[in-house]
Amino acid sequence: MTVSQVAGVPATSWIADVFGWRYSFGFVVLTGLLALAILTPMLSRIPARTPASVEGETDRPFSLVVYGVLCVTFLVVVSEFIVYSYVSLFISGTILPGVPLLSTALFAYGAGAVTGNLACGILTDKMGPYRVLLASVTAQVALLVALIAFGQHGLLTVVIAFLWGNVSYMYLVPIQHRLLGLAGYRTKLVLAMNSSTIYAGIGTGASIGGWLVEGNGAKGLALASIIIGAAGIALALYFMRDRTSGQLTEAT
Repeated sequence: MTVSQVAGVPATSWIADVFGWRYSFGFVVLTGLLALAILTPMLSRIPARTPASVEGETDRPFSLVVYGVLCVTFLVVVSEFIVYSYVSLFISGTILPGVPLLSTALFAYGAGAVTGNLACGILTDKMGPYRVLLASVTAQVALLVALIAFGQHGLLTVVIAFLWGNVSYMYLVPIQHRLLGLAGYRTKLVLAMNSSTIYAGIGTGASIGGWLVEGNGAKGLALASIIIGAAGIALALYFMRDRTSGQLTEAT
């Protein structure tokens, strides 16, 4: 998670609370247009043609393992965003007079994501992506359930949100490490595929969560997050192993 996301999450929450949710969407649109205006001149200088030495490699199909790892990404993101999309339904109250618990918890989540990203690289180097991924996804599912159960407990809610933030983005480094080891010359393509899978997971998780909230309320989110997260862990147990060397995939 970037610094802008850490600031943006509580900012949009505050705007929605004070001015209405339509203004928070307007804020997102305006900042997106600003980013587009800044990035467009930079992107126009990137050469569009693929080097001839690489063109032959792009015609070869990816192995089944690549698609398996992408499925891990999809399920992990769906499991998280089933809950994340609807945190406002079960995080309520104030932590201090005039300080909404929801905004404080989201800020703690964003701060945790920053520290988690820093720690993830070090842990991946020392433990390998396989172990880091399994530990982080397991912890994420447990913390999501805890957040639903203790969403109105003030400081405890903030602590859970911070811990959740630490593990919520830890899946990225191990999965990308594994994909880069499988991609050959097509590293940019496989990372783009992983990014697209993340956004597909976000949309799918939000849709499933909305359906569950309408039918069973916020309590139904926990079971769905557990089931889908467990499916992601099961796939990771198979596809994150480097079976060519007989060892777990280790960081270089």
